[in-house]
Amino acid sequence: MGEVDPVAINTLNHEPDIKYIVPGLKRGLDILKIFNRKRVQMNAPEIANELQVPRSTIFRLLQTLEYMDLIEKVPNTSNYKLAAGALGLGFEFLASLEITDFADPILEKLSNKTGLSAHVVIRDKTDVVFIAKKSAKLTFSSSVNIGTRLPAHGTVLGRVLLADLSKAELKKLYPESELVSFSKQTPESVDKLSQVLELDRVNGYAISEAYFEHGIGSIAAAIRDGSSKAVAAINVTYQLGTVEKSLINGLLLESVLAAAAELSRQLNYSDQKALRNVG
Repeated sequence: MGEVDPVAINTLNHEPDIKYIVPGLKRGLDILKIFNRKRVQMNAPEIANELQVPRSTIFRLLQTLEYMDLIEKVPNTSNYKLAAGALGLGFEFLASLEITDFADPILEKLSNKTGLSAHVVIRDKTDVVFIAKKSAKLTFSSSVNIGTRLPAHGTVLGRVLLADLSKAELKKLYPESELVSFSKQTPESVDKLSQVLELDRVNGYAISEAYFEHGIGSIAAAIRDGSSKAVAAINVTYQLGTVEKSLINGLLLESVLAAAAELSRQLNYSDQKALRNVG
């Protein structure tokens, strides 16, 4: 008779056996779990004290988690925060429970008010990922699907998210000086992208005409959470030549900004927090 496979037995019983738990893996996951909306940054000593684990062990675990893009250093501090890779581990679950649950009714209201297709995306490194959408009923309908990835630097949705980064963070994200071009409007370098983002940052929104796709216009704004971080972006899209400029810069822009503000409030963002983070 062959040996009994403990993994197979455990799968059938559906109950974890403590003797098969890997301490190092558990400690690494424990580190990820202590970050939350109210505690978005922590340093190594704080983590060691929280988990009652030696600092030398915490240091090695943090180095490993940073290498795997699960956490990242906060610039000019000794603190760490969750990185985009951590979101990827439970993307579908997190998106369905948080942003998309709040986004669906807001997207529907935005689409009904403007008559246009509306979307919400998050950023995963140099891509934006569509996590919610509401297609227009009577006008041009969006062809993107949930899960679609587009280059952040080549879209206005990506621009309003990249505008939240410092120049150092932007250059770290794009170590190569040249950027892939998708249209005549795509910035050719990180320096030129930085100039575009500065204007987006000042405006608090981005409007494009054929910036990524020929014949398509888009109005986008960032969605912020309780830490004032831009965690997602919302937009509407329209066919060029079918919408008056006055409508684009008036009702449509106002509607997108209002939807972004409403969704941000749902995520515990407040303007007062943003003011405290300035300067």
